Amino acid sequence: MKEAEVIKLSNICNFKANHVAPLKQEASGREYWRVSDNRKSYVLCYLNPKDGNHKDFIKITNSLKDNGIKAVDIVHHDDKAGVTLQEDLGDNDLLSILNKRNKTELIEKSLDLLSQIQKANIEEISRFEESDLINQMNLCKDAFLKNFLNIETNDLIDELIFLTIEKLKVHPWTNCHFDYERRNLILKNETITTIDYQDMKVGPMGIDLAGILIDHYYPLDLKDIKNSLRYFSNQINLNYNDEDLFEFLRYGCIQRNMRILGTLANLYLIHNRSYRLRDLPMILSNLVSMIPEELGIKEYFLDKVQPSLLKRISEI
Repeated sequence: MKEAEVIKLSNICNFKANHVAPLKQEASGREYWRVSDNRKSYVLCYLNPKDGNHKDFIKITNSLKDNGIKAVDIVHHDDKAGVTLQEDLGDNDLLSILNKRNKTELIEKSLDLLSQIQKANIEEISRFEESDLINQMNLCKDAFLKNFLNIETNDLIDELIFLTIEKLKVHPWTNCHFDYERRNLILKNETITTIDYQDMKVGPMGIDLAGILIDHYYPLDLKDIKNSLRYFSNQINLNYNDEDLFEFLRYGCIQRNMRILGTLANLYLIHNRSYRLRDLPMILSNLVSMIPEELGIKEYFLDKVQPSLLKRISEI
């Protein structure tokens, strides 16, 4: 959108902004802008009504608050215009502020929040269907491997998808944010608040654990991950040992990273949005690191997919 359009939407929300600035871009098509006057600022979120609405976001926001969980304050929304005006939490997302000194504290705070979300009574959210999880992983095969990299897949990909789904089906299912990553966790006044939770459903526990503990932007650190899982185990107070939680995380990561590889490939192929292509090599690398050693698909990713990806990105 152009700035004049954002100001017009801000006026619809009964806020007369005199300055607007774009914030992050999303694969969903949502646009986020910081709008301000001379005294205060808000975040304006726009989604073309033809592409969806904000009803789930508003409903989940209210449920989180009913459960005593800090959520974004929604100042105004207009379904017809496709806009919400939200509290401005600032720019201190965990991806930006995490460092060696504060990493343990902030990750543990994020796991505390995740534990609260998983235990909360979130009304009217649906459960992921097995077919949803399979179709999301198939995006890796069809959009990422075939269409974006133009390389042939093999039966080992289907075997990995089948194995992952079989594992996830018997893992614990909880409220699943589905994008619980460091970009979507913001620190303000010593409190971490999550955003972008409109896709929350009941789903496998390991998907959100993978979101916070296996970042898209840095190599995974197995020692840190296992320490964090031990902390999380104490928080959830359920009868899972360290090996159990690591398996939940492992297959949550495989599902999540395969889905995101396909989603970002489609974002480029269909909408010509290239801004996330630089993330693909790390997403792929962390996926490969979590695939069990005994599975032959690991060699396929290392020997064929990784070189093809680096070459493809260099050509764009």
